[in-house]
Amino acid sequence: MRRGTINLKDVENLAAGTPKKRINYKRITLVCLPLIIVTASIVVFFKYMAGTPPEKPVVRTEKATVSLFIPGDNGRLVEKAVEINNSGTYKEKADLILGELKKTRCLPEGVMLKELTMDSSGTMYLNFSKDLISSTGAGNSIDEITTVYAITNSFLASFRNARKVRFLVDWQPIHTLHGIVSTFLPIEFNKQITEEQK
Repeated sequence: MRRGTINLKDVENLAAGTPKKRINYKRITLVCLPLIIVTASIVVFFKYMAGTPPEKPVVRTEKATVSLFIPGDNGRLVEKAVEINNSGTYKEKADLILGELKKTRCLPEGVMLKELTMDSSGTMYLNFSKDLISSTGAGNSIDEITTVYAITNSFLASFRNARKVRFLVDWQPIHTLHGIVSTFLPIEFNKQITEEQK
């Protein structure tokens, strides 16, 4: 059709009133398609996904061991490995160590570990109850040495990155338990008091 010529349909449209607009199918498709996709996704989600129960968390039941140094027959400390649940906190692990040491009568029953922390240099700060200095091996030098190094060696062998142990009572450093072993400064692992492994 040439420009300037009149088409019969155009004449009919003019006679009817307003000209008819062409339907733009591309625009309709661009608007409706995303709405259809979103609606279908919601339906599929609620039909299939919402009905399934959430996955249960994976709980590791690996076992770890702590090394306890308990008094032997000859006055030396003997290493004993105890299997524990690996998911425990530092405090739970520490309470287990002290509980095992109490069973061997290395520590009196009243001694409690209130808190423990470790600094970046690997020093563990063990904050005990006052029972540590009031009842531990009173008057017996072997008992005090055994108690101090049973705690120290057990904690250093059982906690990764621990290098030294610092004894505290109510967050105050103690000079000694009963006058034999100096506990004012952090204490390192003592191999001399342990029995050789065969």
